[in-house]
Amino acid sequence: MGRVAILTKPDLQDYRIIKLKEEIKNYNNIEIIDIEKDNIFPYNEKILNYDIYYFFVGSNFLSDIHFLAKYLEKNGKEVINKIHVKESIISKTLFYSVLNKYIKIPEFVKIYSIDNIEYVINKIGFPMIIKHQFAHRGEFVHKIDNEKELYDFLEKYLLEKKINIKHLIFQKYIPYEKDIRIIFVGKPIDAMERINKNSFKANISQGGYGRKYKLDEEIIDIGYKIMEKCDLQIFAFDLLLKDNQYYLIDLHHIFQYEGFDKYLNKNVTREILNYLNEISNKS
Repeated sequence: MGRVAILTKPDLQDYRIIKLKEEIKNYNNIEIIDIEKDNIFPYNEKILNYDIYYFFVGSNFLSDIHFLAKYLEKNGKEVINKIHVKESIISKTLFYSVLNKYIKIPEFVKIYSIDNIEYVINKIGFPMIIKHQFAHRGEFVHKIDNEKELYDFLEKYLLEKKINIKHLIFQKYIPYEKDIRIIFVGKPIDAMERINKNSFKANISQGGYGRKYKLDEEIIDIGYKIMEKCDLQIFAFDLLLKDNQYYLIDLHHIFQYEGFDKYLNKNVTREILNYLNEISNKS
């Protein structure tokens, strides 16, 4: 049986961390490693004391996770979600560029100069969605209905709040019938419809609630395509359903799942630990 390291920020007051600390007591071969305190570059042999590594929460380029993942793999270790080995910065832009050939994604545009904003207007039209390539939980998702709203938005966020336009994705708005979150842990775990009667953003963290949604073959196929093309094993993705067509709107290698546990009576933390334990038994 191999040893498993879960690299995270154990001091975070986060539902996932609390659940992890509770559930991990049942697994003798899985340990929590502090991604900041125990991560010293150049790396030493202490970090190689495990066989399998999973980056759980707080996975961002400030911790140089890409370099650590490459170092681990170079030394014969197994990294779960191997996208960390390949990519230094993981964003919506990356996922869209990889998956756009294989999965239906609402039409989108990125520009790197405000001089090209007319191109965005002509290409996407109104209403449009503007989202930040690094933000999740619906925290930077804006619906823009007309040209005045667009220019007001740009003045507020680009001039006043100094957000760089290269981080923004302009996307066609889909007046969806259903918003669905799906979780894969080596295989499909379940699907949840997210509903928010007070906002177009159905995220649970934005005041939405959930109910079970039937996993159909098309959703499962989308999940396995993501797994293959993005080299992810543990992930969540969000779909919109409109006129019997699924649209991929987001993909998460680190994801929230308190709503899954609450509304679907799941224990996603245990699913993740069981999966890691199964892999360790094969190593």
